[in-house]
Amino acid sequence: MLLADLAHRGATLWPERTAVAWDGRRRTYRELGERAEAWRRALAAGGVRAGDRIALLSVNVPDVLEAAFGASLVGAAVVPLNVRLSAEEIRFQVEDARARHAIVHPALEPLARAGGLLGLTCWTLGPDTENALIGAPETDLPRPDAEAPVMQLYTSGTTGRPKGCLLSNRAWVVASANVVQALGLTGDDRMLGALPLFHVAGYGVALAQLAVGGTLVLPPGPAPEQLWPVIAEHGVTVAIFPTGTGRALRHEAAAPESLRLLFGIAATERARTLTVLRDLGIDYRGIYGSTEAGNFVSVSTLADELERPGTVGRPLPPFDVAVDAPPGEAGELLVRGATLMSGYAGLPEATAEALRGGWLRTGDLLRLDADGYLYFVDRAKDMVKSGGENVYCAEVERVLADHPAVLDVAVVGVPDRRWGEAVKALVVTRGDVAPADLDAHCRGRLGGFKRPRWYELVEAIPRNHSGKILKRELRAAHDPAKAVRLPETDTPPDDPPNRGTVRP
Repeated sequence: MLLADLAHRGATLWPERTAVAWDGRRRTYRELGERAEAWRRALAAGGVRAGDRIALLSVNVPDVLEAAFGASLVGAAVVPLNVRLSAEEIRFQVEDARARHAIVHPALEPLARAGGLLGLTCWTLGPDTENALIGAPETDLPRPDAEAPVMQLYTSGTTGRPKGCLLSNRAWVVASANVVQALGLTGDDRMLGALPLFHVAGYGVALAQLAVGGTLVLPPGPAPEQLWPVIAEHGVTVAIFPTGTGRALRHEAAAPESLRLLFGIAATERARTLTVLRDLGIDYRGIYGSTEAGNFVSVSTLADELERPGTVGRPLPPFDVAVDAPPGEAGELLVRGATLMSGYAGLPEATAEALRGGWLRTGDLLRLDADGYLYFVDRAKDMVKSGGENVYCAEVERVLADHPAVLDVAVVGVPDRRWGEAVKALVVTRGDVAPADLDAHCRGRLGGFKRPRWYELVEAIPRNHSGKILKRELRAAHDPAKAVRLPETDTPPDDPPNRGTVRP
């Protein structure tokens, strides 16, 4: 199957059902199929050929899906661009992808111009593009290979320049089936499309809902005050809250009566939030995956999250997984399955390294228990080697996040004269909280070698456009004069921490 076959299938099986609802408008499955064909004709008439790349800069509107369907029928690939990127970052991705064509939402024209998209053969969504879709001549094109790339999605670039992950038609079709199974989607569901469609997860859950004949509801934005009215209006049954489940449930506009399921990042929700969901009768699924893996890899249930803290669930059936370590110990997760990326565009050496022997090396450290449950430990590059002991930053972050005054936290390794490398916590707090208070919280919850020796109270944790913490920047910005170095455990308790000094 090609990506567009999902639209054609819907047009045949459920022609008059609502496929997409947004901004007071609706698109039926019949119309979705017709527009996939219209985009195929318009792209071909505009000079798009098999193997070409089409840069796509847009907010969440149906055209983002429809243009990708059209590209799949031509044999081309879309390059979804993060709308929060700088013009320089966009220009890099467009040039790296060698895109000669672009599709731009009119609200983003200034960014598109600065990023160089308007100098390409460009369709700006609106009346002119609608006329082009209507008037495009029929073109006889051969059916593309299902293994052909249909999307070039860029990694977040937390450790260097972003790389373009090539995902094939076949990978996306299988990934859609994975999401259907992970979330138990049906044609009766109304999915809240709150995740951006330039992200693998946002695109993946949208396609999955369309694959089973349900309705995709596109809200005006990701904030709870923008989402709850839409949930109530459309009777949304399945949703994710990008700005946090707990925050959304506490919002004054919260109206969860229609919801049957919420989903989010596995092993990240606090137990009290999960308990609230259980009491409301709303199910939960935690997801672990990656762009290189083609979206979801494993899924946890509400019971898993409550009874097995830290688990990211079990692998979905189409995957083989292995942990590069002895049983029960943390090691790099290896994944093999039909949804994996074809490779990194233009980077054969990086592709060979990431896909050695057909296994994706995720760069994530996980542990696999005897019951087949995976537990996320850390990113391999985030592990701290302190005094010869391995400290996993994610574990320390989870403990600190449980402190009632902690709003956000990031843990990194920094140079330390006593330990060579020591654990540092950068913390955003509410109220007057001292590093000594946070240290007391960690004692008894973490082994002594894991407790942060360095603390820095900050206004915000820097993140990239995908929400990932920029730990490379945090490590590089470490200044002992701005941080607090706590005493060692053998220091008398009345000896106060020194600012900017290190215990011998």
